[in-house]
Amino acid sequence: MKIRVAELAAALALAALFPADGRALDAASEPAVPANALLRQAVAKQGLLPASGYFTSMDRVEKTQRSVTKRMVMTPDGILSRTVAINDRDLSAEERREDDARINRLLDPEEMREKAQKQRQLQERIERLLRAVPDALDCTYQREVNPRSPARTAAVLECSPKPDFSPPNRESQVLAAMHAVVTIDRIDTRITHFEGTLVEDVRFAWGFLAKLNRGGHLLLKQEKLESGLWCVTRMELRVDGRIVMVKPLHIERRESAWAYRAVPAMSVPQALEFLRTNPSETERAGR
Repeated sequence: MKIRVAELAAALALAALFPADGRALDAASEPAVPANALLRQAVAKQGLLPASGYFTSMDRVEKTQRSVTKRMVMTPDGILSRTVAINDRDLSAEERREDDARINRLLDPEEMREKAQKQRQLQERIERLLRAVPDALDCTYQREVNPRSPARTAAVLECSPKPDFSPPNRESQVLAAMHAVVTIDRIDTRITHFEGTLVEDVRFAWGFLAKLNRGGHLLLKQEKLESGLWCVTRMELRVDGRIVMVKPLHIERRESAWAYRAVPAMSVPQALEFLRTNPSETERAGR
């Protein structure tokens, strides 16, 4: 049975870079809404894709010694992408032919249905995991901050595993071993950062199937767009372990997304033409 460790861990990563103007909370100033209740409200609004409409964006994934930048476009049939840079350089003629052949295969309705099904399955795993976060973690208020300007306020929560949490599925097993610091925008009640660290080893099937080592680090950053929608702009993942007891596992991945903008609903052929004819905007990559 295959464990999609990168996908599950990336879904958990919701990370924290704290502004210098934060102030610690004492017992007298503890907000009226319990920390876990605030987290539950934010999780209820959580999603890794914009909540409505169709969008295009740029996406850069950096792994060990290699990065790939793509333009993405969301359609009613699923998300399509076209590679625009490898290691921050333009594709060679051969690389372009190979990538065009890859995306042209999606003109086959069966190929596109299979791709869309995998995307839905991943989104379902992510949603199951997110729903488990308030049940798995016991949170307290750490401080209040005013990120960027006094017009916006945020709460920083410090969270540890609940001793009595029983993971309902494989995705949420990692939560039982995670310490996290979560920043929540108080105006929109949305998670802006969530940084998680594994404080214990995580074993799947008693370690016979896979093991993730303590110290694994997971991060995700979200921002509010000018349109008012919230979108993921950065993910990071670093984890070591073993698969099927003997095969070493090492994942180091950083992903940035930017240049989100709305597009009309497109068919697959229209989306592929859009990907071929729109500029890459690579100069604005968030590194």
